[in-house]
Amino acid sequence: MRTKEEILEMEICECGEKSIAQAIEIFEETSLPFKKAKKLVTECNKSCCRAALMKLFEMQQYGKYDYEEIAMLVEKRIERMRRLAEGD
Repeated sequence: MRTKEEILEMEICECGEKSIAQAIEIFEETSLPFKKAKKLVTECNKSCCRAALMKLFEMQQYGKYDYEEIAMLVEKRIERMRRLAEGD
C-alpha cells in the first residue's frame, strides 16, 4: 500500500507530465468545467487519463479525496498502455 505522499507524486498523465498533486492544485485554482480544466492538466485532447482525472475532478468538487482510488485508476491506465504496447 502506498503512502499519501507517494500517490501525490504519481504521474497522472504522460502528456502533461503532471503529478496527482499538481492536478489537484490546478483543479482547485480553476472554476472551469471538467473538459477545459482537464486540458490544463493534460495539455492535449487525448482521453488516455480521462477516468482518473474525472474522478479527481469530482473529488475536488466535494472536497474529499480518495487517494487509493486515484492510484488504482492511474495504475490501471499504465497497465492498459503496457498491454497495448506489447500487442496483447
